[in-house]
Amino acid sequence: MRVRASGVFFEAGSAPINQQSVSSTAVVRTSDDTILVSCRLGSDREGPDGHAAVFATRDLGGSWELRYLGLADREWDGIRGEARAWMIAEMAPGELRASVLWVDRSDPGAPWVNQRTLGLRPMRTYHLTSRNGGCTWTDRRLFDTSPHPGASPTGPLLGLADGRLGQPFEQWKEYDDENPGRPAAFIRISADGGATWPDESIVAVDPGNRVFYWDQRLAVHPSTGELVAMFWTHDVQAGTDRDVHVAWGSADGRAWSPPRATGLAGQHCQPVAIGGDRLVAVYSHRGRPPGIRAALSRDFGRTWDSSEEVRIYDSPAGDEPGSAGPRAQQDYWNDMGAWQFGHPRGVATADGRVFAVFYGGQGQSRSGRWALVEVDE
Repeated sequence: MRVRASGVFFEAGSAPINQQSVSSTAVVRTSDDTILVSCRLGSDREGPDGHAAVFATRDLGGSWELRYLGLADREWDGIRGEARAWMIAEMAPGELRASVLWVDRSDPGAPWVNQRTLGLRPMRTYHLTSRNGGCTWTDRRLFDTSPHPGASPTGPLLGLADGRLGQPFEQWKEYDDENPGRPAAFIRISADGGATWPDESIVAVDPGNRVFYWDQRLAVHPSTGELVAMFWTHDVQAGTDRDVHVAWGSADGRAWSPPRATGLAGQHCQPVAIGGDRLVAVYSHRGRPPGIRAALSRDFGRTWDSSEEVRIYDSPAGDEPGSAGPRAQQDYWNDMGAWQFGHPRGVATADGRVFAVFYGGQGQSRSGRWALVEVDE
């Protein structure tokens, strides 16, 4: 594999103060071969002014246009909030749907993470629809994550082999909950296009609550419909990350294998199915040298060839907070807000390459970045 081209889809350093930190990047390729990139813009990673933006390219990153800036969609039921994540899927040609995480920021002085309990601000998930290429969004529809506490979407809507829809999400805990958090990854399933969500499966959970399977990222085998999920995996007792883990799901999303290690030393990890059994993992690597990497599997994630791993982005910021050794949970949650790069996502291009997006920068300025990765065969 090799990086064929790379660049910036949003330059944060010259942006207004409330747009100088990009995070929560996501990407989709539509049926007309447009690539849409969504992200959160804000004055920093954790502040209350986060809002969504959608950018588009028709020439694989050669040129970009801003299609949507969500400064007006932050209020809900009279409550001030922020759009913390936007993840777009194409339902049919010309119809897009976004899975959105909204966070209550009615108290702008209250941090995103409770420093005493490590619970999260109140959150809601909703779906929006666009029929003009992402320029406007309507039909806000609540996605009810109850009874799961502190729940948030972890990916866009997923079309399953039997025609149903899947919405991946995860749970943690509420803001003032003094009990230990019990993370788990789920997929909820709809048979009526997202009007109702009666079925649910557990994708990954550790009954002993020692291993946390965070930020599941899903992909679908292009021939069999088999699902694959990859996880940022954290050992809370040791205070350190483990290798990225992977699990496989049945085509209907109901049955999942236990997660197992991949040998990839990373965090957020997006699997991208590029044809046959080939799977590319695009992931954040916090060790030396820190940056974004891509690895190739020829058996849908069962094994990985480290000799073909490619470095997509080398962070100029140097060692990241918390990367040198074990950290207490509170310290580790605070480290996350200071990281200078991350949140990689990717899609397959029409010719079997991978278009990856992520954020990266230094200090208070973190720009939105992209890279085009060629897979040799």
